[in-house]
Amino acid sequence: MSRSRWSICLFCLIRRTTPRTLYQQFLPESEAPAALNSVHNLVELDTTTRFPRTYPELVTMSIREENSDEFQKTEVPYALDRTGYAASGRLAFQHYLWKDVTGSLIHPDILADLRTLPTVHAADGDVQLNVADVGTGTGAWALDVARLSGTQGLKFNVHGFDISDDQFPPRHLLPQNVQFSVSDALAPPPGALHGTFDIVHIAHFACVRALGEDPSPAMKHAIALLKPGGWIQWDEWARDETGKVAMVRLAPSPRCDWALDVSSKIFPRWLLDIAGHLSNNGFEDAARHDFEPRNDLLPGLTLMWYLTADEVVRFGFEEPTKSMFLDALSAAYAETRDDSIRAMFKLCPSSVIGKKPAGV
Repeated sequence: MSRSRWSICLFCLIRRTTPRTLYQQFLPESEAPAALNSVHNLVELDTTTRFPRTYPELVTMSIREENSDEFQKTEVPYALDRTGYAASGRLAFQHYLWKDVTGSLIHPDILADLRTLPTVHAADGDVQLNVADVGTGTGAWALDVARLSGTQGLKFNVHGFDISDDQFPPRHLLPQNVQFSVSDALAPPPGALHGTFDIVHIAHFACVRALGEDPSPAMKHAIALLKPGGWIQWDEWARDETGKVAMVRLAPSPRCDWALDVSSKIFPRWLLDIAGHLSNNGFEDAARHDFEPRNDLLPGLTLMWYLTADEVVRFGFEEPTKSMFLDALSAAYAETRDDSIRAMFKLCPSSVIGKKPAGV
């Protein structure tokens, strides 16, 4: 059976509906594909027997060979685009929105603690800190931290790491205190990097599908990079106990409700307790810090949510499911623009910090 038909089955399982109901909700009956009835039968059969339900299965496009009873999975390690200018622009937009809400790049508790520890000082007496940005992407955060060097009695050497260099900034434009390297955040780091960094920053690994339901590989990678007494800062958008981000609106918005419901089901549950996972992986003093956005930032945050969702759909699904999702997003966006509804996604930055024990 084709991947596109399994995509429909997957979507309907998440939505708890049938393909016919789904198509009628967003598309005219005449536009429903001819395979609708056969897919409907597959859903009725497989949702009660063998259709994948756990997160690692949901995020891989599971297909069944025509002459086999076994599922064959095609792993998609990252849910977003790496090579297009739109994807890089979205990351830059996201970074500056995040910084505007939080008012900082590195949580103040981290810097306050590191100032008290014996560490390397520059010739002018400034505290010298080595910072790793794991999953750096475009390097926006790393470059911003590097620009802080020489302020507040601190100097920063920043090293950005990513599994791909597709989005790295041009090397000839980099300041002297920044470098970028290709590295796998889910594997042990090279021995030469062990115990090298005062701060390890990780952000938005919710879209790293290879983690599945266990962020431990990335956390073990981070703790190996850190010096004893060093800190991790893990940044994700805050979610409630159901996995949803907050929303504000003037009137009911069923299409936006649907969009949030679906998005909450495709992200891993470890997002709800990053501090607990850090503690389980050897960090101490793990704490979550959420930040409330100003009302004037909600339109930008909402637009960023739609850009991310659009990217996930375009690069994570095949037709006809891709078109169905895009039509659904357009319907939700109409509620955002409707003056009587003005449904906005209230994305709240959440920074979870933890300390590598001294002497480890």
